[in-house]
Amino acid sequence: EFRRVLFRSPSLYGFYYSLFEIKYLRATHFVGLENYYYLITDPEFLGVVVRSFGFTAVAVALTVAVALAIALWINQLTGWFALVIQIAVVLPWVVSHVVGALLFRWVFVNEIGLGLYFLEQIGIPGFRPLGNATAAMTVLILFAVWRTLGYAVLLLLAGLKSIPEDFYEAAHVDGASAWQRFTRITLPMLRTPMLITLVLLTVSNLNNVEAPLIVTGGGPADATNILPLDLYMRAF
Repeated sequence: EFRRVLFRSPSLYGFYYSLFEIKYLRATHFVGLENYYYLITDPEFLGVVVRSFGFTAVAVALTVAVALAIALWINQLTGWFALVIQIAVVLPWVVSHVVGALLFRWVFVNEIGLGLYFLEQIGIPGFRPLGNATAAMTVLILFAVWRTLGYAVLLLLAGLKSIPEDFYEAAHVDGASAWQRFTRITLPMLRTPMLITLVLLTVSNLNNVEAPLIVTGGGPADATNILPLDLYMRAF
């Protein structure tokens, strides 16, 4: 009965088995909090946690900012052009995580990729994204933004569509400027969609192992080794 309850609650199930020594994917003997002690005393683990939260904070903030700007732009469009823009923005989110990561790596990371070719054409030759820690983390953040931008745009655009036009018309009659209408009407009315977007993007970035594994491989020198990849490497 106890095991049946655990299987119905994944969090309790995971915590219960973390108290055992795991060999060949099976729990052997009870070790208590020894696994947690091993983890927190690992000198590399703190750096992984700091990098993970830094990566997530920047990626989520940048995604929401860009998504809001694009959603505001799309909301002003009509006809087939608006549909084409929405499809182009959503496409990276629709494709498989692995396929998207491989495409991004081929374009922006590989030495024969189109991204590096265009950089050379505009006068930035010899740039290697994985050559230093800052560039590699920037590439990982850009991939996270590119990958989740479409989802954020859809949520925010749905929120914009739900705002009654009467509010803007009344504000315009009262002489409110475009910035005042944005800060006094749009942002307060988007509070719930933005909160949902922030939560979902945060969870997504903290659980995405495909991005660091495929795009940067955790390098150079563990500069992009964030929590999901670290857990994956420890497990397998």
